[in-house]
Amino acid sequence: MITPDQLLRLDRPGPRYTSYPTVPVWTEDGVSDADLRQAVAAVRGEVSVYVHVPFCKEQCWFCGCNQVVSRRQSAGDRYLDALERQLRQMPLPQGVHARRIHLGGGTPTWLDGDQLRRLVDLLDETCPRSEGAEFSVEIDPDVTSDAQLDLLAERGCTRISLGVQSTDDAVLQAIHRPQDTQRVIELMARARAHGMTGLNVDLVYGLPHQTPTTFARTLDVVGALAPDRLAAYSYAHVPWLKRHQQRIDEGALPAPADKLGLFLQARQFLAARGYEPIGMDHFARPDDELAVAARAGHLHRNFMGYTTMRGVPLIGYGVSAISEVGGLFAQQQPHLGAWYRAMADVDGPPVVHRGYRMTDDDHVRSELIAELMCNFALDVDAFEVRHGLRFADAFASELAALAPLVDDGLVNLSPRRLQVTELGRLLVRNVAMCFDAHLGRSGARFSRTV
Repeated sequence: MITPDQLLRLDRPGPRYTSYPTVPVWTEDGVSDADLRQAVAAVRGEVSVYVHVPFCKEQCWFCGCNQVVSRRQSAGDRYLDALERQLRQMPLPQGVHARRIHLGGGTPTWLDGDQLRRLVDLLDETCPRSEGAEFSVEIDPDVTSDAQLDLLAERGCTRISLGVQSTDDAVLQAIHRPQDTQRVIELMARARAHGMTGLNVDLVYGLPHQTPTTFARTLDVVGALAPDRLAAYSYAHVPWLKRHQQRIDEGALPAPADKLGLFLQARQFLAARGYEPIGMDHFARPDDELAVAARAGHLHRNFMGYTTMRGVPLIGYGVSAISEVGGLFAQQQPHLGAWYRAMADVDGPPVVHRGYRMTDDDHVRSELIAELMCNFALDVDAFEVRHGLRFADAFASELAALAPLVDDGLVNLSPRRLQVTELGRLLVRNVAMCFDAHLGRSGARFSRTV
């Protein structure tokens, strides 16, 4: 049985992002606004669309998202005005459809009913959905009303993701997150009544005052909800990046071994109820499309998370949104004021805050890293044929760096196959880091990988 001490001994700091290349190497002058518009204009077929809604009614102290606390509903109108300008300036080309649209945040349901309706109308006009497309929305149970959920269902929302994090009152108070467990139960039931599938619940482990006992109670509640998918995210305590995290009592955080024990507890709990592990930190019922794709070795990952849509361009709209399209990575201005100025004034700052144009080597490494992080194996023969290279020669130094991980039991390596072990799956970021040509060049400070 895998123990917390094993993970603690083998773990080390690494990137929180899991798309390649490592985010801190992006350059602020690497991709222009015109580059992004041209890349979107050149798209054909289907795309994924991400829309960022930054507003929240409360500041949750654990949060690492790009968000703005606002009590003024009029702020939503101003944001939608700017977002409309962007959607009309950079719509999907004629004949291109969105295979997936995801509203994230922040809290998308911070928007009231009229604002939500306006946003969906804009998306229907500028980013028309494919037949059978997924339309998913991140939901804060404490903020979302029945009327909002009904409206989303009426406008074609097929899936929601509930940010539960914990159901323990002491934990919720320590992270400043008001939440009623009964409301979580009601929203899940209402979503099912609307025929939504792929219903997801997010949990966070490593929060203040979490213990095996309190976490077990949270798992029991979530188990009774029977979501189709569940994510168990590691709390990344990075107060040097997120100043509101300084309000968290560090003395109440679980010790590293105890924190890892919580993740193993969740893993065991979910396995006993038939959930299959998906990638690093997700779980799904065997009939969920993510589980089917994982078993077939077809799982993929982008900045929106795990997906079955391999090779589908990702186009982001709104403050801090990231696009991965046409060989470019481009992140928009992360500060709302700067993003407003960029959208309103041709003499203002560029909309693209930082970006990166992938090289041929990046494309090869991107596929390799995705295979390891999503499907935990690399067929060396097939990889060599696709890229016209000899794996042992092209990655000689990387294989040397991988050798200690082989010795530690994280990877099984043969001339024709690289296989991540069960232990290695829990530390797969460390495996992937061996093949990241950019990691360590920026001097960025990372949290631990688990």
